[in-house]
This record gives sequence, C-alpha cells and structure tokens, in this order.
Amino acid sequence: MSRLLKKRYEIIETLGKGGMGCVYKVADRSRGGKILAVKELRTGSMQTPRVREALAQFQTEARILTRLTHPNLPKVYDYFSLPGAYYIVMEYIRGKTLDQVLNGRRGKPVDERQALSWALQICRATHFLSVQKPRPIVFRDMKPSNIMIAHDGRVKLIDFGIARFFKEERHEDTYVYGTPGYAAPEQYGTGQTDVRSDLFSLGATLYRCLTGEHPPQSPLDFLDPRRKNRKLSRETAAIIKKALAPDMAKRYQSAYEMKIAVQNVLLDLSARVRGKRKVIYARPGKMIKLPWWKKTSWVSVPVMALGCSGATGVLSADDRWIKPKPVSFGPDAVRLLFRVESGMLEAGKEYRPHITVNTDAGILRPQLAFKRQWPWILIVTAVLVGLIASLVMLRKGF
Repeated sequence: MSRLLKKRYEIIETLGKGGMGCVYKVADRSRGGKILAVKELRTGSMQTPRVREALAQFQTEARILTRLTHPNLPKVYDYFSLPGAYYIVMEYIRGKTLDQVLNGRRGKPVDERQALSWALQICRATHFLSVQKPRPIVFRDMKPSNIMIAHDGRVKLIDFGIARFFKEERHEDTYVYGTPGYAAPEQYGTGQTDVRSDLFSLGATLYRCLTGEHPPQSPLDFLDPRRKNRKLSRETAAIIKKALAPDMAKRYQSAYEMKIAVQNVLLDLSARVRGKRKVIYARPGKMIKLPWWKKTSWVSVPVMALGCSGATGVLSADDRWIKPKPVSFGPDAVRLLFRVESGMLEAGKEYRPHITVNTDAGILRPQLAFKRQWPWILIVTAVLVGLIASLVMLRKGF
C-alpha cells in the first residue's frame, strides 16, 4: 500500500534525500492526481538548538513562498506538520538544477546567450523579491544548486530557507549565511545583506556558467572572466565584473538595473548572429518600415513591445501576410521573429495585423504598425528622366 501524507498526498518516489529530510514526488488525490513536490523536514534526530534553527528556516521558506506568485518562483500550495515532521507542498518542476546542468558539461562553458537568458529571468525574480512590502526579501544563498532549469527553459529560484526580510535600521546581519564562492563580502559579517548581495551571487553564478570553473572561495579573488573564456564578449564580462565588485556601492544598485544591462547585451548578441539574414529590428512604438523591393521580409520584435516579457506562450496572426516563426516562445525570449509577405502589401499604406499572444499569464493583443515603403528611388529617377526629356524636347523646338 502506498504511503499517504495528510490522507491526500500519495508518495510516488523520492526525489532527494538529506540528513534532515526528503523531497518527494507526490500525487494529490484531492486534485485529481495532480503531480506536486513535497519537502519534508524531520527533527527527531537533531539536537534542540539545531531543531530550532532548521524549523525557523523551514517556516521562513513556507511563509515567504505561500504569499508570493511569480513565474520564476515555485508555487506553494500547502504546508502542515505531522508528529516529528514538517512539510511544504509545492509545484513540481520537471527539470534539473543548474548545478546538475553545469556538472554534466564537465568544465565546458555554457553558450553566452543561454547563460544571459537565465540571468535575465533571475534578475526578474530578484527584482520582484526586492520590491515586496512591507519589507524587501533578500534570497542570500543564490547558487547553481538553488536554481532550477525547467524543461521549457524557465528558471526557478528554489530553497528560501535562509532568505530574510531586509531591515534598513540594521547595519549587519546577525548570522553569517551563504555559500563560499557565491556569498558576497558583506555576508561574512561585515555588513547587512540587501539585493546587491544577491546580485553578487548572480555574478558568481554567471562566472561559473561562462568560464566553466567554480568561483574562488574568497569573494575578493575573482579574475577577469575573459582570461578564462576568450570567446566571451567584453559586454558580458563587464556585467559579471560589475556584479562582483567587492564594494556594494560599485555594483548594480538594483536587480532592475542589472536586468536592463543583461537585456541590452542579449539584444546586441542576437543582432550579431542574425545580421546576415538582414532582419529588420523593430523598436517599441515605432512604425515598422518594409523595403519596397522585397517580396518577403523578416522582422524581429522585442518581447517587451508585445507585452509578454518573461512569459511562456504561443503566437498567432489572423492576417495571411504575417506569420510568427516559431509560433511558441519561452520565458528567456528577448525578441520574436515574424515573416512578412511584403509583396502582398500596397506601398505607402499602413497595416495593423491582428496578432494574439496566448501566455501563461493571459491573452494579449499587441498593436504593431507596418508600412511598405514607396519606391522613392524609381519615382525620383522617373521624374528626373522626365525633366531631362522635357528639356531636350524644348531645345529641339527652338
């Protein structure tokens, strides 16, 4: 007979096991067998001080995640206790931790755009945590083993056990938390952690992704990542170095600021890769001008112009002259590509296609404006030829 928790969660298999408990894959019988994950904390074999600390961390995680909803955070559905054990019921994420992904590569650096797309999602989650009311939330232990990469490409921050609510009146943390190599200098008891501490840890995570090497144990011993990976762009190396600045005042001052920096580099890298296809890069709020001499044009549109930044979804269009390629996209997408049959459009006329974006956050209907340019060169040439011909005729007449 299968084991049941709380008379509803049927344990299917053990996903992970440690000294203090397990993580189970379960089926929720009250939700039609919905697959979930249950994190278990057992306190029977631990001494009293250790029990108090473990329980405090476990309860902190439950309290934080229960009230937060974000695409890059796991959803918590329930938490409860049984004799000698405590449980958190959360979303089951199909995928691997970033640590597992990197270990599988055996020191080979991750593709630069892939690593930056993960960083972009982490910045979104970190920014979301940093603007919580009444107090911002500091993750404090960002590292590859606490980052899940789902099969659909979405990143999830996991394990909020040592996250804390930032208190402006405090000058330093009571306890030293974090993981050597990823912990910021202030996490060693020299100051209070805030969002900039998490951005340091993100910089260290990017360092490992893009150099293939574990970060140094001391937060002051990081080398220029381009010395380890010559193929790395200067722009991405600059992002890593700024995030890893020992002085908090010299780092990115917000997750939003770092997100914009990462997004700009991603856009630039995408342009370099696709430049040979002569893609038209649309700008938010601007008319998309199509060359008059082309029958088919490729147009790249920023996801922020479509309103679906950080989402997973599917694109569709009612008009025969425009088609998204591909039709589906993930949360790491920065730009989406459209094939436009510009030969079907009249020159000089404005077109607004009926585009629908179905995302996990809802249905969106963005407004894009296209115009096929007039063949001004031909028109001007024809006018000049006509003028020259007229002048020749006039001279002959005299």
